[in-house]
Amino acid sequence: MKKNFRGNIMPKEIGEKIKKSKNIVLTAHINPDGDALGSLLAFYFMIKKFDNKKNVQIVVDDKLPKYMHHFEDTKLILSYEKFLQENDLKNKKNDLFISLDCANEERYQKSVEIKKQSENSINIDHHISNTEHAEFNYIEDICSTCELLYQFLKIFGIELDERIAKYMYLGIINDTGNFRHDNVTEHTFFVCSKLIGAGADNHKIANIIFAVSEKKIDFFGEVYKNKKIDHNYGFAYYYLTQEKMKELGIEKDDTDGIAEMLLKIEGMEISLFAREEVDGSVKGSFRANNKYNVNELAQNFGGGGHIKAAGFRTELTFDEIVKKVYEKL
Repeated sequence: MKKNFRGNIMPKEIGEKIKKSKNIVLTAHINPDGDALGSLLAFYFMIKKFDNKKNVQIVVDDKLPKYMHHFEDTKLILSYEKFLQENDLKNKKNDLFISLDCANEERYQKSVEIKKQSENSINIDHHISNTEHAEFNYIEDICSTCELLYQFLKIFGIELDERIAKYMYLGIINDTGNFRHDNVTEHTFFVCSKLIGAGADNHKIANIIFAVSEKKIDFFGEVYKNKKIDHNYGFAYYYLTQEKMKELGIEKDDTDGIAEMLLKIEGMEISLFAREEVDGSVKGSFRANNKYNVNELAQNFGGGGHIKAAGFRTELTFDEIVKKVYEKL
């Protein structure tokens, strides 16, 4: 497989640093998705299988998606507050802080404090917008962080098992849209064949992550009814306010996948779904087909991601966001 990577460390060197570390903290980005959570749990069990004596903790400074209650190992993921209750950051230094699937340091949120008191930090990611925000960085342009982690089985000298396979598969189907996106490669299917062979249940995992609640179905109707479309650019967009969320009785989990849904409208080349957050900021998700690079668009709002899928969070109003988008189209 042809590698497309950057950074200042290679996977074998990452493996060596993990082998020499006793206290390790794993984290991922806020608003964690299946790839972030799958990679955290898969890597946790890979490290523990390599050396069960290592103290490995997982912390995510955000609420987890509802579907994660279907996975019993979710109990291993600590909130930042729970992590502080169990650890004295002033008197205990962790050997290694590893971020997975996180494009920039801002997306750690409060977990950045753990990074500051750790001896070393490693950033393992697949986003082309990654800012190389750790002491050691490995970024590979690949479908998902979970696919990227597959090579560590050989590095650690461990066998794939059902539990590791399950979480790696969760991440891959999340970030490929169940193999619909063009980031899927021959290697992706090779890895997935091994994961399914080890016991990953494709039907069960896909049903869990892509299940749609009744409230979300109602919200789909709201989006289709009130979306805006500019046929000149093939641009579809929708803005969700906190007021509308309360009116519909939905949570942020119920808004996942809206940008993808808008892009499926015939003739669309680019979509934008934006949601007002509780603090008044706006979180946006871009998706594109072949005409536009939404990673570059998202960078105008302090975000990033991939060429055809990117996100951002900004203090600008939605009208200001749309105006800026048109300036770049």
